[in-house]
Amino acid sequence: MSSFGLLKNKDWIRKNRRQLTILQNIWMNDGISRREIGERLDITKKTVSNFVDKMIESDLVEESTTRISERGRPPMSIYLKQDLIYSIGVSFYSMTSAKIALMNAKVEAVIEKDMHSLPDEDWRHKCDCVIEQVRAMLKEKCISINDITGIGISLTGILRPEQGMVVSSAQFEHSRDFKLCDYFKSETGKDCFIINLPHLLAMIEHRWGKAKEMSSFLYFHHGYGIGMFLNGALYRGHQGNAGEVEMMQISEDGEQNADGRRGTVGMIMPFYKIWNRLEQLIADNGNTKVRNYLPEDSIKITLPMIIRAIQDGDRVCAQLMSEYFEYVGKTVINLAYIFNPEAIFLPPWTAEIPEVSIAIVRRVMGHYGVHNWGMHTDVFSAKCGDDDLARGAGLLPANKLLNQNFI
Repeated sequence: MSSFGLLKNKDWIRKNRRQLTILQNIWMNDGISRREIGERLDITKKTVSNFVDKMIESDLVEESTTRISERGRPPMSIYLKQDLIYSIGVSFYSMTSAKIALMNAKVEAVIEKDMHSLPDEDWRHKCDCVIEQVRAMLKEKCISINDITGIGISLTGILRPEQGMVVSSAQFEHSRDFKLCDYFKSETGKDCFIINLPHLLAMIEHRWGKAKEMSSFLYFHHGYGIGMFLNGALYRGHQGNAGEVEMMQISEDGEQNADGRRGTVGMIMPFYKIWNRLEQLIADNGNTKVRNYLPEDSIKITLPMIIRAIQDGDRVCAQLMSEYFEYVGKTVINLAYIFNPEAIFLPPWTAEIPEVSIAIVRRVMGHYGVHNWGMHTDVFSAKCGDDDLARGAGLLPANKLLNQNFI
């Protein structure tokens, strides 16, 4: 039986609970040492060594001296065997674009592909294009679909993760109430899992980013969604839709939102308003450096163009971004009072233009707990962002495979 087969064999699972507990710790803590495993699980060094040696013999894990010790011999770092499991991660990030990652057991991207020009009407056609690309990637790397543990999918909107259903999503604007996971499984034979984009960002910031040692933090996405990692676990809400911050009402004025209320932050200052105002400025022959970065015969403005313009001293772009982050600050301080997290993370690109983004939010946060309450929440630029979502989605099926064995 293959090592991947062992993880799906109920008899082997029942007889090797301790090995599986150790395996889970290795999966969640890349490069962990035998000593660290013993400390985490409160078991002796000899017991750990016996189990790790068995797992090495079974081709489940491997050891290497990749970490440097300050003194003495460097500790051996333990990883899952690279080809133990593979998974697919898909990030739908616009109506016509997606990114796909093929992940191995060491949470490395074996191959990644960006897809553009996806059909933007029938959701099945869009999925068919992604599935076709997945098959091409597997063929390119000579990996059988049978070696894939599952498919994870990231997108925005109102989802029903337990049913694999998309109720409403900006990436599938013309479709509602469809079972995305069932379709992927029917076409590939593999289990499929969906997750809301801000939730996934919080999960991977804890796994790979600056929040690795934190038990309670928030990740604020510029689309006004938040991922919440509270008391050591990702919080998704009882229907999987927690964190729709754009629906937070901070005024009685403004355009009407989808639920009929006015003054919600997502309508008063949506992120896309920056694009709208710059496009109008360019159409009116106004003065902005963004015009210089547009490709010939194109009016498509991108976030990197706006960031570059701000870095080059464009006052218009700086003012628009500052106005947006003033509202982000007003939202974030409310979240701090509600959750009292250790930190709130903003997208990684804010570190490139801190004076018109993170510095503004920190200034607004200066009002937090000022009555000598001793309350404090840090505001940081995150390490993980939208570019990491496909890799992050690839963690979902592997997490399920390993964690289901411990229930």
